Amino acid sequence: MPSRMISGAAALAVAAGVLAGGATTAEAVSLQFRVEVPKHLSVGKGDYNSSCGMDVWVWGTEGASVAYSRAYLIDPDGRVPAGRVYKRVLPREQVGWSVGCPGHLEDLGKWRVRVVAYNASGKALGSREDYWYEKFDTAIQSYNAAPEPVRQGRPITVSGRLKRLNDIATGYTVYPGKTIRVYFRPKGSASWAYMGATKTAGDGRFRKAFTAKRDGYWRAYFPGTSNFDRQKSLDDFVDVR
Repeated sequence: MPSRMISGAAALAVAAGVLAGGATTAEAVSLQFRVEVPKHLSVGKGDYNSSCGMDVWVWGTEGASVAYSRAYLIDPDGRVPAGRVYKRVLPREQVGWSVGCPGHLEDLGKWRVRVVAYNASGKALGSREDYWYEKFDTAIQSYNAAPEPVRQGRPITVSGRLKRLNDIATGYTVYPGKTIRVYFRPKGSASWAYMGATKTAGDGRFRKAFTAKRDGYWRAYFPGTSNFDRQKSLDDFVDVR
């Protein structure tokens, strides 16, 4: 199994600031933080390459009273992995970690970066955090809206099967007990309307019936979780006569 720490290009976002205890308002306002993390990281089967490797970057906090900063990488369980702390980052100095390509279930979830600024006496002046989610891929398979065509006023049944990457990222397995939302877009319209929801059965399958009223496209949507990515089906057009 490939390592989860692989260098790569990052989609970057600037973090928002959080005060640490003990800082005065003047000190806090004068601090200048810069943190860049991936917005989102989702990995599918066999996707162990530079496309799912990302870099997290931190710059030493700037400010008149800042002597150095500390930077921490924090895993979804709130722990700091070994070797993932920079204890003395000078102002404007750039440090970082290579992340991505999670290979096991425990790699998934909300990852955080925390930066704390200190003065020469070791007093914490302020801090900043940013975060991203590492997730496994999902898939909606065998999707269908039927019958096609259908008479107006008769039922249309939307069905399919939800799967997710397995716990060691080697293939897909069924995903039971998850909510599937169904949307409809009338022919000639650009807007989708929410029609209702259903849950996946023990084998990952789902189905829900609606009344046929007009021609249009039907779509199933899984909103995702903190560990597994959101997913939408192909759009299926149904002719109503």
